[in-house]
Amino acid sequence: FPNDYILKQNYPNPFNPVTTIDFDVASNGHVELRIYDIVGNYVNSLISGYHVRGRYTVNWEGVDASGKEVSSGVYIYQLKHAKGIITKKMILLR
Repeated sequence: FPNDYILKQNYPNPFNPVTTIDFDVASNGHVELRIYDIVGNYVNSLISGYHVRGRYTVNWEGVDASGKEVSSGVYIYQLKHAKGIITKKMILLR
């Protein structure tokens, strides 16, 4: 089991049309994984809810919360958990 919260770099990066994000949860609790555009506007929520300690994988197909494809560019993905926030960047090339 993981001993720390870890947000790994997405792969592939740059990506088109799908990327994979791996993360570790160090203790049971609420976890959120959200996508933002480069200026900080909310794009989509991939994970939001209670998770037990463990390793997780989620895919993002480059769509916003309404299911529409987003444009090429740099996006921020952010893992919020009980002990803080971890943020990384990814690039979508259409």
